[in-house]
Amino acid sequence: MTASAERPRLTASVTDFVLGRVAARMLRPGDALPSEAELARLLSVSKPVVREAMGRLVALGLVSVQQGKPTTIQPLSAGPFQELLRMAVRTHDNGLHEAIELRRALETEVAALAAERRSEAQVEAMFGHLATMRANPQRLDPWLRADFAFHLTLAQAAENRLLALLVDALSDVMRYTMRLMGTQMDLRDPMATLARHVAIAEGVRDRDAEAARRAMRIHFDATDSVVKAIGDDPERLARLED
Repeated sequence: MTASAERPRLTASVTDFVLGRVAARMLRPGDALPSEAELARLLSVSKPVVREAMGRLVALGLVSVQQGKPTTIQPLSAGPFQELLRMAVRTHDNGLHEAIELRRALETEVAALAAERRSEAQVEAMFGHLATMRANPQRLDPWLRADFAFHLTLAQAAENRLLALLVDALSDVMRYTMRLMGTQMDLRDPMATLARHVAIAEGVRDRDAEAARRAMRIHFDATDSVVKAIGDDPERLARLED
């Protein structure tokens, strides 16, 4: 095998070495990796191979590389996936529709789990966000901030670390879809939207997983006509810039 053909395998071996130790909790956030020279010697690879592997790990958000400082392990982050989803939604012709489908699939189960696992503090926080929405039906920015915070609190209440990472990865997509639909002033019905949020919160408060799941599904079903209107009239996308 030629050196050029061998290099991807060697780079993958260095990447897998670090990933394996993170998975085994031999390396934790904040821990420093061995130096480039030490890793090269330990794994019998060249320094350029180690550098390439570090680049891959940086792209995954797993390590931080700073000139003159040790390379350190970072906490798990949804950042790389967030960037991918951000670009996918904005560059695909059917991006909004697919983003809503993705949110519907994820958040219906988030709502059900939240109903089973929520704390009293989280219920209080949800109803606090609804109070902000109720007080600002025509003020889009505070409404959207409270709307996003409501959905984020639900995700936290589900008490599932992987779901929380997925929702974090979707956070930019969530803000984008909320704002895009919120700017369709001729299609907005804030009180009806608020009522759907209240139904979700009541299901969670009452620890009724099926009611919370059903309310979230109804909430997303109600957006179908807005999503279709935006898809049929691309000029509606320009309202984000107004």
